[in-house]
Amino acid sequence: DGLALMQAVGFGTGLFMTEKMMRKHPDQALPITSVLVATTAFISMLWSLSDGWIGTLPGWESMTLPNLFFDPSLHDVAIAVLWTGLLSTSLNFGLEVLSLGKVPSGEASVILATEPLWAAAFASIIFGESFG
Repeated sequence: DGLALMQAVGFGTGLFMTEKMMRKHPDQALPITSVLVATTAFISMLWSLSDGWIGTLPGWESMTLPNLFFDPSLHDVAIAVLWTGLLSTSLNFGLEVLSLGKVPSGEASVILATEPLWAAAFASIIFGESFG
């Protein structure tokens, strides 16, 4: 519960600070996005290191980025990593930063809060998922 609360506070604070930066420097969306993506990558790296799976499990070397893209048996995983890094993270942050240059963070947070509803609707329409 504490982590969930911290995530919500961090998300709201990030939106507020990004809006302030975009209002002050409206032509700096790409550098702001770069910092967001780099910060996300750094925190993910720290999490991976502290979680204990790097360096402890047998064969962990095959799960590093160079081997991930060269090992044919990990082709699907490599595609998922590319999708997550380029589209789900980088493109998402870029569009979010550009939008925060035009929409106040309070309104943006309400719009972004509807994301689970859109995900459920698209899952129902595209994949035929049913609600339980």
